[in-house]
Amino acid sequence: MIMSSKRPAAKKAKKKVTFFGVTARLVMLVIAGLLALSYLSILVSPASLWVLSIFGLLFIPLALVDLVLLVWAVSRRSSSFWIPLLALIPSFFFMGEYLGFHKRSDGASDVKIVSYNVGRFGAAQDGRKRSEEECLNEVLACMQKESADIICLQEFRVGSAQDIKAICKRFFPDYECAYFAFPGTRSKVGNVTLSRFPIRARSFQTFEESTNLVLYTDIHMGPRLMRVCNCHLESYSISLPGLLKRVDDEEYWKETGKKMKRSITRRPRQVDEVLKNIDHCPLDCIVCGDFNDTPMSHTYFALRKDMKDTFTEAGRGFGASYYFLWPLLRIDYILHDTSLQATSHQSPHWGWSDHYPVIAQFVWTNK
Repeated sequence: MIMSSKRPAAKKAKKKVTFFGVTARLVMLVIAGLLALSYLSILVSPASLWVLSIFGLLFIPLALVDLVLLVWAVSRRSSSFWIPLLALIPSFFFMGEYLGFHKRSDGASDVKIVSYNVGRFGAAQDGRKRSEEECLNEVLACMQKESADIICLQEFRVGSAQDIKAICKRFFPDYECAYFAFPGTRSKVGNVTLSRFPIRARSFQTFEESTNLVLYTDIHMGPRLMRVCNCHLESYSISLPGLLKRVDDEEYWKETGKKMKRSITRRPRQVDEVLKNIDHCPLDCIVCGDFNDTPMSHTYFALRKDMKDTFTEAGRGFGASYYFLWPLLRIDYILHDTSLQATSHQSPHWGWSDHYPVIAQFVWTNK
């Protein structure tokens, strides 16, 4: 009898569970959970659960950490790669809100609009001490060069003895002007809308317990009358560089937390007021300005509603409009009705404010 030389196959050894492996899976699950909360932030109103908005602000950092974990897991052939993968899949649907791949258009446009939070003419990024008058002159000189048809400015501050309309007329003699400014002891600050087209009506809306506002201007833009909503929604009133400098100051962080909660819970009420005005308006609308919220927020998705965003329609590169932590924070927007089509979107890095302007050009979809 001839015995077979083959031996029974040895059982495959079980992969040893290590402390490092368990910790890595736990980190993956935590980051995946936080990323899921950032997705929820666009659906749940901050008025009912304000803390979700914090995770919306952290969407980009969380998505990047999750991507690193996915690459690490795949490179190690870890069976847990599916955790960061599943968490990351929805983020691909939102990346277009932050990063654009559209070709730049050099064609002729029917309408050009600029929206710019000018930072009260006192937030120059280079840290140099300048007078408000110097900043004002530089900003408005830049605006002159852009030669836009409609200019929407937020946080426009002048001395109490100065007249906003006279200043705008000096720099933009061919434009009509609409504005509202909160009076103060030493200065007044508010929103300004300038238009080459005829302004048919103007009004404003302030918000309860706030110095923020919306300036409504009905403008006869070429073939039709449209309402331009120049918005400055509730600010966080915190200094991001200051947070990093005082990272070990517990009292400072507590006060910052209170300010964030106050801002986050006020904004949805302000958004509701803007939407009421739009719903009762028979005109097509353009909604622009400083929303003080990222695209991963209830604020953005509520205001965007059935409108188009010039960045997602025609933007290229990063759309961030706030200089600190660039390119993470896109908080300034131009949203528009379907009667217009955006052909270009730019956010040049002007250094005269802590914000960058948003500049868009349009053509009419049906003249």
